[in-house]
Amino acid sequence: MAINSINNSYNSVYSLFNSMYENKMSLFSNKLGNSLFPFNNAKDTNPLSSNSMQYVTNIKAGANKLTGALKGLSNGSSFMKKTMTSSDNDVLSVNYVGSIFNRPGTTSVKIDQLATGQVNEGKKLESDSAFGASGTNYFKIEVDGKTTVMSVNVAAGDTNKQVQQKMADAINTSGVGVKASLKTDSEDGTSSLVIEANATGNSGIGFAGASGSGKSQFSITDMAGGELVKKVGADTVSKKAQNAVYSVDGGPSRTSATNTVDLGNGLNVTFNKASEKEVTISQGMDAGYAKNAVKDMVSAYNDIYVEALKNSNDPKAEGLATKMLNVSKIYLSSLSSIGIGFDKDGKMTIDEEQFGKAAENGKLEKFFTDNSGKNFGFTYQLGKIADNVSRNTANFVTKSMFGNDLMENFAYSGTGSLLSYNYTNTGWLFDYLS
Repeated sequence: MAINSINNSYNSVYSLFNSMYENKMSLFSNKLGNSLFPFNNAKDTNPLSSNSMQYVTNIKAGANKLTGALKGLSNGSSFMKKTMTSSDNDVLSVNYVGSIFNRPGTTSVKIDQLATGQVNEGKKLESDSAFGASGTNYFKIEVDGKTTVMSVNVAAGDTNKQVQQKMADAINTSGVGVKASLKTDSEDGTSSLVIEANATGNSGIGFAGASGSGKSQFSITDMAGGELVKKVGADTVSKKAQNAVYSVDGGPSRTSATNTVDLGNGLNVTFNKASEKEVTISQGMDAGYAKNAVKDMVSAYNDIYVEALKNSNDPKAEGLATKMLNVSKIYLSSLSSIGIGFDKDGKMTIDEEQFGKAAENGKLEKFFTDNSGKNFGFTYQLGKIADNVSRNTANFVTKSMFGNDLMENFAYSGTGSLLSYNYTNTGWLFDYLS
């Protein structure tokens, strides 16, 4: 099943690029007839000329950036940073704020109940039926000892849903500490008004008939002459405020007024849902750190590639882009399997969902570390290009594109180095002083 999935994914991506090639949308005109990616036909009609040195500056800076990013990926250091991880992020997520030198051991947590605030769900009314009584209606909401009066003007001909929405809007703009929304049922054509407290937890302090702390529960009532609350059923408590109930390492039940809990030893956790199974918190790879390292590589790759793309009227700039495309083509299937792809212009892209899974299951680390060996591998081949651009930048620009100036010196701001260049009878000479 997994093999079929991988094959289908590869075939799909491969077919996409074949289709793009057949459409002959190459930005590099016919010179990139065998290139991997399609491009728009737009070109910079005056690619270098006055911007020639900026191009050189940019590709060198990009190459230095790419070399640094590839180093951490190929030697594995980008995957060595550890943190505390959850065995099931859908149930419990971890934010480790402790020392990297003194991480706690494995901890198990079982979540029996989430902390919630009071929820009122009104009557299911026929959405498109006329509400009836028109005019201005007043009602009040009390939260944590504070009473807020609101009004809704019901126009003649307003439907039930329109009036429910007007109430929701009045509540949401009041800043009273609750939020309102409409729950609709497309099958029976009904809608109901749902009001929820922003806070969670139950301290045992509340109004009669309701439980919870002052901020996690509320009361809503009509004022003299009003009938909206009763008519839409907004005063019906469908869920009382409650604490989270959980246990740690098989111990006794604990409670929390919120779903964000400090377990000690730098373990701050968030309860996302109750579960019959325990969640294990243990030391693992810091996936976020690793993903950021790969994103740095993608960014650096695109920095160089886009510069070459913009200056593709220069055969040497075109050649640089072609080299990068050829390396990517070789590893297209493997890159796709870890969530790295390419857009219609040939720039690297990231599929966040697949990329995240690859970071969690180890495929991301395996790809970059296994493909770093001498004379083979994506990081090795791409690294060779970056090193060549950094050391021999003049090889990727045609001297005639510089115009008639024969000698000039300027500060190379890209890395703080000084770039000197001059024209001799043998051509342009560049010297990078780092």
